[in-house]
Amino acid sequence: MMFVAPLALLGLLGLPAIFFLLRFNPPPARRVVFPPLALLRDLPIQERTPRRIPLWLLVLRLLAAALIVVGLAGPTLHPPGILSGTGPLLLVIDNGWAAAADWPDRRATASRLIAAAGRDGRGVAILATAGTSSAAPPRIGDVMTADNAMQRIDALQPEPWPSGRAALAEALEAAPETTRIYLADGITDGAGFTTFFHALAPTVILAGAPAPLLVSARLAADRSLVMQTADTRPGDFVLARTASGAVLARAALSPTGGATVALPPALFKQLTALTLGGPATASGTLLLDGSSRTVITGLAAGDGNAEAPFLGGLYFIRRALPANAAPASGDLAALVAAKADMIVLADVPLNAAQSAMARRFIANGGVLVRFAGPLTAAAPDDLSPDPLLGGERHLGGALTWSTLQGLAPFPAASPFFGLPGDASAAISRQILADPTTLLAATVWASLQDGTPLVLGAAIGRGYLVSVLTSANTEWSNLALSGLFPAMLGRLASLAAGAAPQPGLLLSLSAQLTAFGALTPPTTATSLTAGDLTGAPVSPEHPPGLYGNGATTLAFNLGGHVPAPVAAALPNAAPLGNGPPSANLGAWLIAVALLLLAVDLLLSLYRRGLLGLRRLAFLAFLAALLVPPAPAQAQSGALQTTLGYIRTGDPTTDQISADGLGYISADVSAHTAAALDNPVALDPATDDLGLYPLIYWPILPTLPAPGPVACNALKSYMRHGGLLIIDSKGSDAGAAGSGAGFSPGAGAALDRATACLSLPPLQPLGPADVLAHCFYILQDFPGRFVGAPTLIAAPASRDADGVSPVVIGQNDWAGAWARDAIGLPEQLPIPGGEDQRVLADRFGTNLVIYALTGSYKSDQNSVPALLDKLGQ
Repeated sequence: MMFVAPLALLGLLGLPAIFFLLRFNPPPARRVVFPPLALLRDLPIQERTPRRIPLWLLVLRLLAAALIVVGLAGPTLHPPGILSGTGPLLLVIDNGWAAAADWPDRRATASRLIAAAGRDGRGVAILATAGTSSAAPPRIGDVMTADNAMQRIDALQPEPWPSGRAALAEALEAAPETTRIYLADGITDGAGFTTFFHALAPTVILAGAPAPLLVSARLAADRSLVMQTADTRPGDFVLARTASGAVLARAALSPTGGATVALPPALFKQLTALTLGGPATASGTLLLDGSSRTVITGLAAGDGNAEAPFLGGLYFIRRALPANAAPASGDLAALVAAKADMIVLADVPLNAAQSAMARRFIANGGVLVRFAGPLTAAAPDDLSPDPLLGGERHLGGALTWSTLQGLAPFPAASPFFGLPGDASAAISRQILADPTTLLAATVWASLQDGTPLVLGAAIGRGYLVSVLTSANTEWSNLALSGLFPAMLGRLASLAAGAAPQPGLLLSLSAQLTAFGALTPPTTATSLTAGDLTGAPVSPEHPPGLYGNGATTLAFNLGGHVPAPVAAALPNAAPLGNGPPSANLGAWLIAVALLLLAVDLLLSLYRRGLLGLRRLAFLAFLAALLVPPAPAQAQSGALQTTLGYIRTGDPTTDQISADGLGYISADVSAHTAAALDNPVALDPATDDLGLYPLIYWPILPTLPAPGPVACNALKSYMRHGGLLIIDSKGSDAGAAGSGAGFSPGAGAALDRATACLSLPPLQPLGPADVLAHCFYILQDFPGRFVGAPTLIAAPASRDADGVSPVVIGQNDWAGAWARDAIGLPEQLPIPGGEDQRVLADRFGTNLVIYALTGSYKSDQNSVPALLDKLGQ
């Protein structure tokens, strides 16, 4: 036991003074003869005053005083420690990437051990097993005081690379005998772990759970992103995030650790990282670059027969595009407006206005690829990396001296460098570049006679590429060769921002910390794109984004650290703070006050001032002061609360809870309503009548409600409740069985609501009370837009004209949902944050409509409402 304020124990020296004060009696009174008092002499004395205080009462008061003094000194009872021996403590801490997930527990455990060593007067040495960012190998620190060791632990952070335990065995064997405690991350770092562990010979092992590892992500044939983790836990999920941290999608992990994220191509352009749910770590973060990003590729041709089999200008291009290319058709203006990443023009002449538009597109980061042909040969323009000559060059014809030309090896500065040649590729016609102004740096591919075939140059943040032959077989058979798809793949990589050349030197532009945050880089060695593919993560090459301004590659832990292998740690105990220290001061003072209260009661009793009636009165007062235990009740009966129907899908239920929680807080902040946190409901067992609004998300796999649940929902709507049925679907607006819903959503809605006998429905319009009961709205979006929002027809509403049901397919809860720190969990499609604002306003209208009904339909308000609506 220790005392927080040991000097307060000096108060015990006052106990003898208290003893003598309690034992002190005043001198006897002087006797004076007063004759009338003789009449009272023989009266019996009912109450006697003791000559001195009883011993037991004296002990009681002295004990109360001693307890107060000791309690003010702050006695603290510490649990039994795990330290053994008397020498210094060597604290070995794994602080590699696998330790980041439970780092707060790891630091708290280390602080507890150091504090215990300090109480014993023992020195502390600290060994962190991960090397520093300066590539210095880990070493055993000097023995320091507990206070200095505590400061060292407070400053220690996990590193985003593996621990370097294999290099520590020799230093540990030479270290003096100490009490050695190992705070392990639970995994090995290769074959050297066994040698390290035997050299360490830890007295105590405390092990945490290693951080989960996102291994890889790849684009599937359907352009969805397929990812894989090293392991999985029940309830784990993956979030697809933008550069600002906004969530585009959320996918649950399968039991095998896989997940798939499908997004529209326009949103794939905003996707920068995948993160695992839970604590943010480098191992749970997978940075994405152009290799895993969809490239919107615009296609246009100058002739009207562009898609003709084997003849059209786009026929071979469309089939040679890489898997991450999402093709789109249209003229140049339409493709630029569609925000294409790469535009391929097959023999398309451009006028001055179109050339200016194309240059702006390239300067803003686009890639423009132009194939030659008869139309561009007849009407040349100046949109080329180098000036071109008019006319055509014919090779291998009956009236020419030249033969068909194949391709020469690609130069080192070309994006095509490293591609294997194809001897079958032969060029019969081409447009010539002006040799008097030709720059060698712009020649990306040449014929065997040295004539340029592909010219390319960077303009602003994009690239202009001119292929001086046709995209079909009219001028060459390049489109039939295996080289053609590989060349288009390299050009698509330029549009996606990936490295087109294995030999391109890249430096670290943003470093990933152990907690999954991108920060400015520290010192790091530059690597070529090819070397970066196989390099291990290390202090010299930390994870992050490597680039040279125009090209960026993601370098992640997944695939660049050894696969996690559980370490054999005998008798390992879990990390944690252990039993807390008990502060006994408050309890001792409370006991002293209780003893003083007993002393008071006994004193009153001895004086005859505490009879049965007074005891009953005091008991009555005590009963009034003790608050009664609250009766158990549903929270909806105690405060206005929104509800949502539990689906059984953890992701959907969490989104419903977070979405309604945000709307409840928003309504409470901006209106006179005060809403409690939303409640998950089971219609078959819970009392729905306590909730003015119930949100019901419909899933394709959701079974139809049972008879009891159906009867409860029908009774709820019949007696004034507002049921919000939200059939989630990204293909909103398609025709289907569900009154304008997409086919899958309509079928799920029909199955879930078949027993409810829904009233006739009609689309919600701007003139309805729901559209202007708080905010004046014209549209009612959620995370998606396009599907109609349906309410009961006027004849099917209640006496106040309020609809008992609102049905949509816009995923309103997905747009409302915010996480614990207030950040949006999912991105509305396609309007982003502006669409989210409208969704939040519609959520407020729904709550006000459920709470107040149709008071805004009062005829006195109609003129003002019509004036605001512009009608």
